Amino acid sequence: MFRVSDTLPFVRREWRFLTFGLLLAFWSGPGQTYVISVIGGHIREDFNLSHGDFGAIYTVATLVCAAILWKAGPLVDRLPLKQFVYKIALLMIAAMVAFGFVAGPISLFFGIIAVRFLGQGMMTHVALTAMARRYEAERGRAVAIAALGFPLGEALFPPLIVIALTFMNWQLIWPAMAVIAALTLLPFIPQLIRHTPTQDGKGTGVLAAADEDAKHWTRAEMLKDGKFYLLAPTAMAQSGIFTGLFFHQVYFVAEKGWDFEWWSFTFSVFAAASLIGGIVSGMLVDMYRARTLAPFVLLPIIVGIYVFANFEPAFMAIIVMFILGFGAGATNPVLSSLWPELYGTRHLGAIRAVATVVMVVGSALGPIAMGWALDASVTLQTIAGASMVIAIGCAGLAKWALRR
Repeated sequence: MFRVSDTLPFVRREWRFLTFGLLLAFWSGPGQTYVISVIGGHIREDFNLSHGDFGAIYTVATLVCAAILWKAGPLVDRLPLKQFVYKIALLMIAAMVAFGFVAGPISLFFGIIAVRFLGQGMMTHVALTAMARRYEAERGRAVAIAALGFPLGEALFPPLIVIALTFMNWQLIWPAMAVIAALTLLPFIPQLIRHTPTQDGKGTGVLAAADEDAKHWTRAEMLKDGKFYLLAPTAMAQSGIFTGLFFHQVYFVAEKGWDFEWWSFTFSVFAAASLIGGIVSGMLVDMYRARTLAPFVLLPIIVGIYVFANFEPAFMAIIVMFILGFGAGATNPVLSSLWPELYGTRHLGAIRAVATVVMVVGSALGPIAMGWALDASVTLQTIAGASMVIAIGCAGLAKWALRR
């Protein structure tokens, strides 16, 4: 039976591999929307792009990433993890350097493909797949702890980039991030990736025992399962709403009359709330299983986007970011644990690649849909209302899929 007191010994025992996942999650940041969107206004100004133009480039590039990820995702099932991670990390570092040399819409398009596929796509995919596969009884906690790299990135990257933009061009920031990534990630992979006796499904507890007899679905079998198509919209909506909101955050914040520097510093609140949401969610997953929680993961997003659209005082940014951060943190342990619960772990890389593709497609549709809406002078309140309706509908589909 799960006990909260078991978490600290688990962390002490498995801190190396958990830190490995956390570092990968953190350095997925330069490929995430919350980093690219901070410099979005500078990119649009330098290359003379409208909201819709930039959103279209971002969307098409992200869809290309999804197509590549469909093929590349299963490699984590077949290749030795250490060598595979080294290659991904080196390619991500090279992509960050290259992004600093984009000179127009075409090179911007390929630059976004590189950092999005390797960052949001592969580094996220490898980090969360590795956690979900190596632990069973502690799966929720392992995913939650590794996923702390996401709020850590959300807390550090936006304000530091905003500060850096006061004394350097946005294109110089990318090689600087590449150097820091090389120094903080590459030297530590061999030690952090080492096995311990309780990894690879050798944890303790009723969940581990139950998973021993689980069927291990192939990706082809999963794609024939109707439950997946009812659950996929939850992942797509979460990614699409968050990505659309943060991609156009400069415009939304200006429209509300809030100072963007103030907004950028509230990402630390987002990060703290994400940490809390992830830990709480991870513990609940280990207690009740992800399938019990999945229909409710969009609730904080629904509340947060409503508050953002309808409350005007600038101090409300703190409340908005706390609610949204809690929801973002709670989502990863639930959805990352849901797929191995339903479909097993033997082909988890291939299966989770499909789920990641769904998420990436959602992150592609959010910016262009909201960009077109903004170009058509649709109000923030209308965009928020439509997002809430979509999220409620997706939650209903998830509840229907998991009702038994």
